[in-house]
Amino acid sequence: MEEKKMAGYPKKDSKNGTYYFVLEAGKDTSGKRKRVKRSGFKKINEAKAAMAELMLELKKGNSPIEKEMSVHDYLNFWLDNYAKTNTKPKTFAEYEKIIKTHIQPSLGKINLYALTSIRVQQYYAEKLEVLSSQSVLHHHRVLTKALNDAVDWEFLSRNVAKKAKPPKPLKREMKTLCADQLNILVETAKEVTPIYFPIIYTAGHTGMRKSELMGLSWENVDLKNSRLYVRQTITEANGKYFINKRPKNGIARGIKLTVENTKLLMNLKVQNDELRNALGETYNPLNLVFCNSAGNIMAPSEITRALKRALKVANLPDIRFHDVRHSHATILLQAGIHPKIVSERLGHSKVGITLDLYSHVTATIQDQAVTALNEVLN
Repeated sequence: MEEKKMAGYPKKDSKNGTYYFVLEAGKDTSGKRKRVKRSGFKKINEAKAAMAELMLELKKGNSPIEKEMSVHDYLNFWLDNYAKTNTKPKTFAEYEKIIKTHIQPSLGKINLYALTSIRVQQYYAEKLEVLSSQSVLHHHRVLTKALNDAVDWEFLSRNVAKKAKPPKPLKREMKTLCADQLNILVETAKEVTPIYFPIIYTAGHTGMRKSELMGLSWENVDLKNSRLYVRQTITEANGKYFINKRPKNGIARGIKLTVENTKLLMNLKVQNDELRNALGETYNPLNLVFCNSAGNIMAPSEITRALKRALKVANLPDIRFHDVRHSHATILLQAGIHPKIVSERLGHSKVGITLDLYSHVTATIQDQAVTALNEVLN
């Protein structure tokens, strides 16, 4: 019986119903025999495949000792030795959350060397029951990167995540408001959520991203010339805020303000200065244009909640905060504004991105083009 086990025949663990195998791995420096055990396989065929691969490695003379590491331990190693020093703080926080909240609880007990493409595929299927396809795709990217590094560091000979098939995210339908609806929205927001009204208003008048609005400081607002400058963003992950001095695409941009948006910001600046004079520098220490009633960073969830409340009261279509940005761009393009100008306001690196993203406006632009041609050509 012992000889059969040592030959690597997979066995079923009576405690949890999974399969395992044990192989001879030579002798240590004292001459004692070493055994390598792999466990946690859901199917016997998975155990057999891993056993065959390990036997091949042993025949090549490759020691599996450095591979006696669980997926849980390896991912901790990867977070400490790669992610923490090679990614931005917010990115690290997101990676850490995905790994500790999802991947480790599901795959952590499996030996790193015993992880299979099938088990990774099963993980994706499990997560699709509670998460969106976009979220699961992000998990795939994190796990693939971590296992790529395991190959580079010679913990593994191959990356099993590369053969797993992540879900294809469904393209989210863009919802936009027309100019009249946007006007109704901001009028309603002023009544039902006055603290968040200025950020919703400015989003509609500038097309800025939520993170850009959250990070906008008074140093980057030129009220005299009706311009603001996007030079930093504030994002949130795992309950922590991260200030990024480089905006998305790494390029700062200037945005010309409408007359009414300039007036609104002038009034907001007066209110901010009065509160700072009364409460001291502890109020709004980051000198943010948009802050909550305590002078602190506006929580992204609270901004979204305020928008949803205003939409509901105004009986308008339910849209995301990011769709206010889309509405801004759509209104400009439908008004015949050159896509290059719209692209610059939005902060797209190339005008082609703008044209691809707002292809639904193409028909309107075509109609305008033909109308112009009808006027000048016989």
